[in-house]
Amino acid sequence: MDIKTVFLIFGISLACFAVIVSFIGLRVKDFPSKGALIGLLLAGAILVGGTATYAVKLSIEEAEHREEGHSVAPGEEETEAISSRITLREAA
Repeated sequence: MDIKTVFLIFGISLACFAVIVSFIGLRVKDFPSKGALIGLLLAGAILVGGTATYAVKLSIEEAEHREEGHSVAPGEEETEAISSRITLREAA
């Protein structure tokens, strides 16, 4: 599985987790119980750790990709625009 895909899975899961826990916390008076607190802290730590780990791995991979340079395929033209790379295809 691609690093970007894993990062997105962890990130989206973390956001959904936060919304769900917040919603339940606002609606349930005695939330969380002692067992639920431990489980939620463990789940949150795993999601935050996974998101952070794959964010760093993704940034390293993208930096290496930028350093290697991007080869332009035949029929494509490359131009620079304010520190970002734009690739244009020629109309055939």
